[in-house]
Amino acid sequence: MGMLSSLVSFGLGVYAGLYAAQNYEVAKVDEPGVIIDKMKKYLDEIMKPKP
Repeated sequence: MGMLSSLVSFGLGVYAGLYAAQNYEVAKVDEPGVIIDKMKKYLDEIMKPKP
């Protein structure tokens, strides 16, 4: 029963995402490489020792 409920939950999530993307102005998500670069820059900034 666990597999079926997971599959139904996944299907509902996909349906909700498609509905939102078609009917609302949803921002595009960056490619994974771009997100990783942004995370590296952010972590470098916050890990710098303060003078």
